[in-house]
Formats: sequence, structure tokens, C-alpha cells
Amino acid sequence: MRCDYHLHSSISTDSSTSPVKQIKQAEALGLDEICFTEHLEIHYYRGKDWHVNLQDYKERFARLTSSRVNIKFGIEAGISLAAEHFPELEEELRSVQFDFVLASAHSINNIDPFDPAFYEGKTIAQVFRDYISSILTGIKQLNADLYSSVGHIDFPAKGAHSEKDPRLFFHYAPDEIDALFKYIIPLGKCIEVNTATYRTLGKLEVPGEDWLRRYVQLGGEFVTFGSDAHSPEYITYHFDEAMALARRAGVKYYATFDRMVPVFHKL
Repeated sequence: MRCDYHLHSSISTDSSTSPVKQIKQAEALGLDEICFTEHLEIHYYRGKDWHVNLQDYKERFARLTSSRVNIKFGIEAGISLAAEHFPELEEELRSVQFDFVLASAHSINNIDPFDPAFYEGKTIAQVFRDYISSILTGIKQLNADLYSSVGHIDFPAKGAHSEKDPRLFFHYAPDEIDALFKYIIPLGKCIEVNTATYRTLGKLEVPGEDWLRRYVQLGGEFVTFGSDAHSPEYITYHFDEAMALARRAGVKYYATFDRMVPVFHKL
């Protein structure tokens, strides 16, 4: 099963690529399945444009077709929220039937990694500790039936920092990573391996084997793979390296989803 489970199009405010162009690229790459995960950010400090209209999205998605690629209906749900807003997020997530929901944090205290202020006065290790803790805080407030996978735990690596090596290593945030994994694994949820970080690595080795190995040690058996592609050239970006890394770490399966039910594929 060749698939990419984290794609954006012009339905999301931060992409100018039509869904059709993303599908055409997936066909050209010979993929079996893709999942659109447009942005659902409620009460987001960047504005209402990040809050996709789910009914409009559903209608536009229903018109998408491909004779070669199976197209799944997903969403990337922002969990950088005040506690009082989670009932609203849950109501929206229940309002339509998704195949897949990726729960992601994109900011801390209304500052995101693309703002240099996100890193001020902190080491990269401190940044990751704070960010992963914020994921756990958010995910604990979201009903477990309403999400499938936890997105890009190494998200700060691709922001506006000045680090020569911004990769996430397990020893930077062992307690925070353990707490996140110990919470989601018993719930039957998984972690995303997101290859967007790889775009700025240069000659650095692809990161993540250490924290994925810890994920396996704590009982994690499967992951999702996503390119976070907002334009066609990044679909399945460096997936061969990502899959090899996951295998080395001992991950047994990757998952695709149908109406929120995981389908397992052996790595």
C-alpha cells in the first residue's frame, strides 16, 4: 500500500494548490491511497481563515475523483486550544464522518515555530520539552474517539530557529515523550512520522529512530506516514527513508484508515 496520509490543498488557507493537482501528482507517483488533512483550527490566533468550513469541505471533497488513487477524507485538527474551546472542536469533529483525524499542535501561547520568539531564551531541547508537553495537554482534552494519530511531534525543527542541528532527539525530552506515548498507546492511537522536517536537513541523517524505538518499547506498534505536502513536489517526500527508519526502530505496521477504523499494513 503506497500512501500519503498528510496532504493539504487550497481548501486550507496555507496552500495554493488545487486538490486536483495533488491527486494528479499522486497518480503520477503510482500511489494507492492519499488522505487530505485540511486545517481545522478553531479560535486560532492567525484568524478565521484557518477554520475550514467542514460542510463546504465535505461537498468539495465529494466531487473529487480518481480512477487510480483511493482518496480519503481527513482533517488536521488543531489542539493548541484553551480548555473551554474543546467542546466546540469536538462538536465540529462529530458533525461529519471522517476517515482520519490527525491531532496536531501548531503553537504555544499563540506563538508558532515560524516566529523567532518561539525560541527566544531557550535551548532547542527546552523548546521540544515545552512543545511536546503542549501536545499532551491538548490531546488529553480531546475525546479519544475523535482522533486517529498525533501529528509531527518534531514540528519545531522546521521553524525560524538558528540551530545548525534542530533535530528532535529522545534525550532532549525523555520525560515528556514518555508521558505522551504512555497516554496515547493504551488508547489505540499512534504517532505520525512526518517527513516535512527532512526538507531542511542538508547532510544530516534523517531523525527519529531513537524516539520511535522508545515508542516501540512502550508498546507502540504502528504509525502513520505523512509528507505534510502543501504542493505536489513534496508528496511522499523521502518516504523510503522514513519507512526504513521506522523498521529499524522496530515499528511493525503503518496504518491507513476507513471511517476512523485503522487498516494495518506490515512494514
